[in-house]
Amino acid sequence: MHISDGVLSLEATVVVSAISLIALVKAIKDLKNEDISLTAVASAMFFISSFIHIPFGVTQIHLILIGVIGILISWSTFVAIFVALLLQALLLGYGGIVSIGVNLFVMAMPAVIVHYIYNTTFVQKINDKLKFFLVGFIGTFFATLFLTAILYFSKDEYNYVSMTIFSVNTITMVIEGIVSMFLLLFIKKVYPKVLKV
Repeated sequence: MHISDGVLSLEATVVVSAISLIALVKAIKDLKNEDISLTAVASAMFFISSFIHIPFGVTQIHLILIGVIGILISWSTFVAIFVALLLQALLLGYGGIVSIGVNLFVMAMPAVIVHYIYNTTFVQKINDKLKFFLVGFIGTFFATLFLTAILYFSKDEYNYVSMTIFSVNTITMVIEGIVSMFLLLFIKKVYPKVLKV
């Protein structure tokens, strides 16, 4: 789901990057000392999971685990994912520097949305397996939705491609949901206090 430099129009890049910058500044201001270690772990988790590629037809899909990160650290997701994206761009040429603000929005904002959905009374009454599956599914759904919308409104030639991306990523949503379910069930068993509600 990483967008490379030069893919989007300048207008789309500037507008979305500005939103990401505002959210990143808020996240840095709100970051507490006791949350830094968990934020660092979340950053490493995102960095590593992005490299687990699964062949799917003529393309590949990869994990992002943003739903899990969102329920663990909320707005600090912007800090965690920014660091991971910056390292991926500088060290591995993954994504890009100019497009880092767009990639940050596409990955981090869905995590924050999942955090708020997860903490609703309705969701907390759901069976753990379904609830944790939805964490992964919804996070990837919103990331795909944002990516599709940004591509669609960026350039006319991306209209068809954006719809294709959404359809291909439906399988990613399901895989993310399953992986997130098992991961969160394990976290609940060994370290339940990080799943604060």
